Amino acid sequence: MVRDVFIEEIVKKKKSSMDWVKITAIVLLCLGLAAGFLFLGMFFPFCWVLAGLSVYFGYFFITRRSIEFEYSLTNDTFDIDTIIAKRTRKRLISDSCKNFDDFGAYLPEEHTQKQYEKKIFACDSPKSENLWYFVAKGSSEGNTLVVFNGSERLIEAIKERIPRHMYQELFGRR
Repeated sequence: MVRDVFIEEIVKKKKSSMDWVKITAIVLLCLGLAAGFLFLGMFFPFCWVLAGLSVYFGYFFITRRSIEFEYSLTNDTFDIDTIIAKRTRKRLISDSCKNFDDFGAYLPEEHTQKQYEKKIFACDSPKSENLWYFVAKGSSEGNTLVVFNGSERLIEAIKERIPRHMYQELFGRR
């Protein structure tokens, strides 16, 4: 028997080495601009404001590197949102579990030969363990591969909601 369900989870994305390079570049650029504007502030008082603005924008762009993913399963609708710096929310995908073309544990080598119009990695790291995936056919995107971290509770709830023939094919009889 399938019951009503509502599950929400938040996963924080780990910073990659490229993120740290970008953060370092932002810090160096903003400090250089602030120092230049402070030097010019001796001649043009308005440059003090520009120095303050360069520090503020440095802070703003560094905090934008903080990304979280929210998974929400409501009955059979699975939504994934991205939350940037705890200020901005954007819907990545929303689809019914009944419309999944494929679902299972994510192994990168299984997906190297397959063609997808869009790939969404809504996980803490593409190299982390215990990743799951589903393939959704959207009207505008075509085949979309979505990779996510799911708790055992979320995965079991999704398994209950995928089509029966897919469940039996992937996981055997219930």
